[in-house]
Amino acid sequence: MPDGKFDKLRQAPPIVDGNRPVPSGAKLLCMWAALIAIPFVGLLLLVLGYYAFAKLTYSAYTCGSFARLDDEIGWTLAPSVESCLGGRGVFTRTPWFESPVYTDANGFRAARPGAPTSVGGLMAVGDSYTFGYGVTFEQSYAGELERLSHLPVVTAASPAYSSAQALLLAQRWVPRIKPKAIVYLDNGMWTRDACRGPYRPTAILKPCYWQPPGAAAAELVIPPPGRIAAWAKWGVLPGGMIGPGETGWDYFLVSRPVLQVEHLLTLAGIVSGFGHDFAAVGVDDTAIRRAVLAHLGRLAEAARVPVIFLDSENFYPPDMLDELPASQRAFIDRIGKERWDREVEAPAALLPPDQRTVPHDDHFGAGRHRLIAEMLARELNRLGITQ
Repeated sequence: MPDGKFDKLRQAPPIVDGNRPVPSGAKLLCMWAALIAIPFVGLLLLVLGYYAFAKLTYSAYTCGSFARLDDEIGWTLAPSVESCLGGRGVFTRTPWFESPVYTDANGFRAARPGAPTSVGGLMAVGDSYTFGYGVTFEQSYAGELERLSHLPVVTAASPAYSSAQALLLAQRWVPRIKPKAIVYLDNGMWTRDACRGPYRPTAILKPCYWQPPGAAAAELVIPPPGRIAAWAKWGVLPGGMIGPGETGWDYFLVSRPVLQVEHLLTLAGIVSGFGHDFAAVGVDDTAIRRAVLAHLGRLAEAARVPVIFLDSENFYPPDMLDELPASQRAFIDRIGKERWDREVEAPAALLPPDQRTVPHDDHFGAGRHRLIAEMLARELNRLGITQ
């Protein structure tokens, strides 16, 4: 037989069961890899589909992001911003509300863009309720308080902030702003800064309070230096940045899925970090609230000015406040739910619906902001804090 025929026989695949060739090892490996990948690809498509639907049905919008990354806090508001924040029907696109968003030269919400940050007035610390979500700066309780007290008000707040973020921002700026008094409103934002896990968290993109296993108290944990910037290069931003305008497809299809994986790993006890960005999951609620209160006490002691503490839901009862050192407790002036209900909620019930809350939203409407400012103005007068 000619050599060419032998060559063809040597190259032909083995024959098994009649005419069926036996797959090579490489082909078998590829086949099994494809079979194993199918459920993972399916799961990935489901997750991306879920967040794509969330993006398409997200009713809030902005005229451009007004946030910037911060290595310690996660994010702060960008300086000298001109933007807007609004809400509209998902399918009808009918506008529900829209308000301009301006920040001063240092990134605090203000009546006009690029204004210098005021010194020697008041500081309002908090989240979207203090920021004035859905209303103008002038209509927010900070703006109304500025008008009533004749003292400038610096708003150290951002949508989606946790207690840890707001207090760290205030702590950073108090020495430079030198306020005569600080207003801190906690309407439940303490639930956004609860970490859990067997070791000190490092897989975090914003600060949190973490309770070590077996310890009675929780402690403040800051993201490792450079971590936030490093993850941002891959498109992963701190959870919550959607509040100040990170509403693009990259946030929904990159940041949210990656952070959701981190949350699941945390809940499974594999890593330490957040179980949820907006809820205190699997933690000792009391320990987290005590850590927030201890942080507020440190801020008050360092500032050495009255801190009007608006505890609208009695998350921090008087007996918890009494646990603080006397050097801190002396500066904290708590207004609890009873007075809040009497001076804010009861008269707010008589207001038109769009004055009670932002349309199609549960944030304070302009009328409720005004009632809060009036209560604060009375409290400032009682404390003898004037222009």
